[in-house]
Amino acid sequence: MSQETPAAPEGATFEQLGGAGWLVRQAASLHITSPTEVQRATIPAVLRGKHVVAGAATGSGKTAAYALPVLQRVAEEAYGVFCLVMTPSRELAYQILDQFIAFGAPIALRTAIVIGGTAHGKQLEAVQARPHVVVGTPGRLRMLFETFPEATAAARNVAFLVLDEADRLVEGDMRDDTLAAVAALGAPKPFRRTLMLSATVNTELTDPAEGLLPQLGVTDAGTLAVCCTSSETLQAERAIRTVAPNLAQEYIFVPLHVKLQFLVCLLRTRDKAQSAIIFVNSCVRCEVVRLTLQLLGFPVASLNSLLTQQQRLNSLAMFKAGFAKFLIATDVAARGLDIPEVALVVHYDVPKLSATYVHRVGRTARAGRSGTSIALVTSSDVDLVHKLEKRVKSRLKEHRHPKINDDAVLEILDHVSGAKVEARLTVKRDFGDRAAYHKEAAAEKKSAINRAIRDDQKSVKRAAAQSAAQGSGGKKSKAKTAAAEKAASPKSPDAPDKPRKSASPGKKKATTPKRKPSTPTK
Repeated sequence: MSQETPAAPEGATFEQLGGAGWLVRQAASLHITSPTEVQRATIPAVLRGKHVVAGAATGSGKTAAYALPVLQRVAEEAYGVFCLVMTPSRELAYQILDQFIAFGAPIALRTAIVIGGTAHGKQLEAVQARPHVVVGTPGRLRMLFETFPEATAAARNVAFLVLDEADRLVEGDMRDDTLAAVAALGAPKPFRRTLMLSATVNTELTDPAEGLLPQLGVTDAGTLAVCCTSSETLQAERAIRTVAPNLAQEYIFVPLHVKLQFLVCLLRTRDKAQSAIIFVNSCVRCEVVRLTLQLLGFPVASLNSLLTQQQRLNSLAMFKAGFAKFLIATDVAARGLDIPEVALVVHYDVPKLSATYVHRVGRTARAGRSGTSIALVTSSDVDLVHKLEKRVKSRLKEHRHPKINDDAVLEILDHVSGAKVEARLTVKRDFGDRAAYHKEAAAEKKSAINRAIRDDQKSVKRAAAQSAAQGSGGKKSKAKTAAAEKAASPKSPDAPDKPRKSASPGKKKATTPKRKPSTPTK
């Protein structure tokens, strides 16, 4: 793993970091006058021509940390496509594009966005026009580059390849799309620089000898700068996880069957002027919680993959504008979104991974402000919470409030339960087919991956068998050659068939004994 690159001293200005005058003035016009810590570490490294891996809490200015130096280079040697940015979600792609447009206004920056839900032809035309910056999601970029050689040719000479939310881009199926899209560009040019930014940084992202970097063309540790900010840095397994030090991390222990009632009690105790994001683990539950709260009179919006692209953009706009004070969201839909002024994050469902927890709490306590994270913990979540606390080296404190108790829940039990039943029926009617489609598509994709793995295994076995056959010598080799020649020649009608060897019986699958669950404690 490469050595960490220190940030410029606190109080350093954008000019002292190497920022051009026009760029500093443009940032100031957008009320950005003092660089954040990740910007103090990243901007000089990018301007020096380094590959960069930057880890910092969400909301610390990571987008500007790479957008500003990239735009400075665009102004010096403008051509298209100069910079390709890959990001895991459509909403984040729009957000990144908006920042590039705002910062690049003085140089008449040309941009394009390549995401799902837009006609292929229009996106091909946009890339062929050779804009300075292209922002896209891995799946659509892969499709565009593999299907249309014209798009690949336009983007082949990018000077900057940016992976925003890099840890998400290298997880699961998205990793295949990310690497395939990059591979479609061909061998990296000597001048191409790779910039990866994330709230979590691990050796997968920082080791030029193995992991992701060699596949992106980064093999020299001397050209790599690793920048992790001084936000509380937490070591968890192989990863460096960062959360804001001014974040209050709390929990409420709740019975599973009245979890929604406890959520209602919690939201009623909050300042009406403050906003909150409520995270859930499934799209259907997201809509049920959203509609239940809406029926109870709460100003809410939702963000999940069951919604259309326009519906998601509308929800995000309502939340940013303050018309919706509470945003119910899944982790994938909300990943990396820049939503300022969030005072509270609620874990309606406790996340299974510490990295997911870090990204969730990164929605609050941003840019020096204080914030609160509250997890609704059921008896089945206790072990999960203990593991989470161990990994992030931080204890969750119990959240206490006089209006959040069993008596308060009993008062609203019937009212909330009735709204929940109505919400479930509505969600089943409005989203049932779409949810089934998503489930079926996921199953088909998993099946296709399993088939591909089996095919690869068969190919490896055949290659090994052929290699063994070619490597054997003596009489055995001659006998095999003679047998092959005989098989190739026309078969005599009098020649008897040799009996076939029976297939060897398959091995029985090993069964894993079920572990007796430990009794959870509060």
